[in-house]
Amino acid sequence: MLADETALADVMLGYMEEAGLVTEHELCPYEDTAGRNRCRVVGYALPEDSGRLEIFTAQFVPDGGDTYLGADDLSRLAGRAARFFGYVAAHDLARFAGNDAAASAARYIADELKRVEDVRVHVLTNGLVRDRSVSTIEIADRTVEFSVVDLERLYRASRETVTRDRIEIDFTTLIGRPIACLEMKPRPKEYETYLVILPGELIFQLYEEFGARLFEFNVRSFLQAKGKVNKGLRDTLRNEPERFLAYNNGITATADEIEAGLFMGEMTISRIRGLQIVNGAQTTASIHRAKKADKIDISKVALAMKLTLVEPAKLTEFVPLIARYSNTQNVIQVSDLSANNEFHIGVEQLSEKVWCPGEEERWFYERARGAYQVAAARFGTTPARRREFDRECPKANRFSKTDLAKFLMSWWQRPQTVSRGAQKNFAIFMSELPERFAADWRPDEVFYKEVVALAILFRAAQSVIRRAKLQSYGANVLTFMIAKLSSDFGVQLDLPGIWESQNVSPELVRVFEDWAPRIHAAIITGAGRSNVTEWCKKDESWTYIKTLDLGLAEQAPVEIVTEAAEADDTPPPPHVNGEDLVGLCCGIDGAGWARVVAWGAENGRIAKFDQRVALTLASYALQGWQKKPSIKQARIGVRVLKTAVGAGVVSLT
Repeated sequence: MLADETALADVMLGYMEEAGLVTEHELCPYEDTAGRNRCRVVGYALPEDSGRLEIFTAQFVPDGGDTYLGADDLSRLAGRAARFFGYVAAHDLARFAGNDAAASAARYIADELKRVEDVRVHVLTNGLVRDRSVSTIEIADRTVEFSVVDLERLYRASRETVTRDRIEIDFTTLIGRPIACLEMKPRPKEYETYLVILPGELIFQLYEEFGARLFEFNVRSFLQAKGKVNKGLRDTLRNEPERFLAYNNGITATADEIEAGLFMGEMTISRIRGLQIVNGAQTTASIHRAKKADKIDISKVALAMKLTLVEPAKLTEFVPLIARYSNTQNVIQVSDLSANNEFHIGVEQLSEKVWCPGEEERWFYERARGAYQVAAARFGTTPARRREFDRECPKANRFSKTDLAKFLMSWWQRPQTVSRGAQKNFAIFMSELPERFAADWRPDEVFYKEVVALAILFRAAQSVIRRAKLQSYGANVLTFMIAKLSSDFGVQLDLPGIWESQNVSPELVRVFEDWAPRIHAAIITGAGRSNVTEWCKKDESWTYIKTLDLGLAEQAPVEIVTEAAEADDTPPPPHVNGEDLVGLCCGIDGAGWARVVAWGAENGRIAKFDQRVALTLASYALQGWQKKPSIKQARIGVRVLKTAVGAGVVSLT
């Protein structure tokens, strides 16, 4: 039921999340098959920091872009999706019994009904729609708006690579007049800076309309504010709103264009284009939440803003420095902005030069949204050249920034974070990069090949889940399954072998086929009466899934090297802790590890799996140990070193 529509919605919503049209989604396909007043829904979203309920429905058309969806079909789809909310608001939940995902979604929305202020229904289709307008209606005292995303609109959104260009603010329209400002004089050659006092209501309007797009340069903007600073902000907004300007440091912002001039004798700004809040995301979100969720009167609230006009060509240089020296409540490290960009640039550069075994094709890392289409258009100036590009960079080999974050966070055993949605997972991934890698570390070829191997692994598991036609929670099952594989067999998994073969074995596919329904059942059981998708976002969900005894259904896949498994599970001697093992490995330089690897490959005294670990450690050593081995890797590395020391290849000092 709704299999094609659910698959279509999942793909389209992924693009919509990257384009900023929605922030997250959960699939809960349901359709009444008989009776009057039917409802039909594919998914929903009710972010924890929002009062807007998003409902998704879809219509798959076999001929795709050659088919137009008529007005009657559009009206029927929109009405049946809106009716889902109507039944939930009326607490008519019994009708969803028998469909775990829909029943769980309905219970969750019903429990959170008090904070639902408005509803937006999205009609998704791979066809075309001439007239996308659907009249707004009222259900349960809430305004229900409708949005139609057809193939043409999705294509336009996915090609927009710089979302800040869409943010244009006309103060005359918003507040009835230009806004007063103080201009920095004399004006520097490279930039312009203005000081502005913004009304709290204006801040609310901006966040209401543009949301997270205001914070494109601030990777932490998607993280929910839970610290003491935010409690202080809420207390001030509630108890002393007229003192907010005095107590708060304000926000720091940049813009691509600023229209400033004299109005009635004072300097004012009439229009801003390309606004970006570099520091102050939590303050902005707190003001919005105070009015939206907490019903606080913000009419007396004012906020200071330092606004800097920066040439687009100099944004990369200026923004990290502005963030570095701005006085903010929650400090943003320079690495959040500059080094993180270098990380993605590094992965992109590797994707351009590292070819798959056989030198016939490569993977394409889409650092900027739409980059794949741009590259195809640039290279494919003739039909023959376009076919050549398609052979070299197949669409199946494309992966984006949010994909990369899913692969790594799942492998790093953070499925509860991945379950929070693509954008929030990406923001957390970015904010934690400096903690995982040394400040001067850059992605290398070994790292890149591991990422691609994880992409192959991830997509193989994804294909199994789709074929299994699980009723719901496929995305959660996927990330938990990869995390479980990492937890149980991570140090034994032959990622270099997956890269070399560019595929996974049938035996590993059978492991996924065995695990998928069991993990699906486990997350439903573990959640109990809680909403499953919300439970999957909590640490307790991974604690529960991690303890499952899944094992290997049949013969161990070739990717899981069992010869070192038993030895790896043996704890180190009591007098040697994990950090000591890491220290022993790092005590050998690149030349020493190179001798160990060469010696082991020549005489066969080191197990095949151990040789691969030694090769990885050698690559780390040759880079000056910018990346440290894990304790599991160090355990195997020390075992290799002991054998090599006994043969006189190296010595431990």
